[in-house]
Amino acid sequence: MNVIGLTGGTGSGKGVVSQCLKEAGAAIIDADLIAHDIIKKGRPAYNELVDYFGEEILQEDGQIFRRKLGEIVFREKEKLAFLNRCTHKYIAQEIQHQIQELKEQNLAKCIIIDAPLLVEAGLVGICDAIWVVYADEEVRARRVMQRDGITYEMAKARIGNQKSWAEYKSYAQEVIDNSASLEAVQAQVVSLMKKYGQN
Repeated sequence: MNVIGLTGGTGSGKGVVSQCLKEAGAAIIDADLIAHDIIKKGRPAYNELVDYFGEEILQEDGQIFRRKLGEIVFREKEKLAFLNRCTHKYIAQEIQHQIQELKEQNLAKCIIIDAPLLVEAGLVGICDAIWVVYADEEVRARRVMQRDGITYEMAKARIGNQKSWAEYKSYAQEVIDNSASLEAVQAQVVSLMKKYGQN
């Protein structure tokens, strides 16, 4: 069973591609969901983050206010680097655990690791192939504005803090173009599942 790393910059539309893959018979491991879980109170990364960033990142209930944390780290690369160092090790452990479980169940055609920071989290080595989702930068900025309720300038800053398209493309075995219609994405997914999917 192939393990595929699915990645791409913010606003590229990995979620749409991931849903198409799920409908085509792939098992999806969502690194973002894991990242949300590991920073909850009582979970592994919580204390490390509060010690570093201080209580200003906490909500009234003691949970980490993710939007506040995001505003801080997307302004300062050093703080973003710490956040990534802190969380990536826990994310990688959980992903390895989920891969093992899915392989034992042997129900999916392939396993997709949906991870925006696939390379940074050290997950490339456990993947049989890397698929990168592409979308034009202006399309990405509009999507991020709509998704997160932020200004155009903030959306462009978030995109600017990530790897360039050339960097993403450099480690891609496959590129999925998500600049146009859903039907176009679905057609690419069907083709890739024929090539990589196996029971």
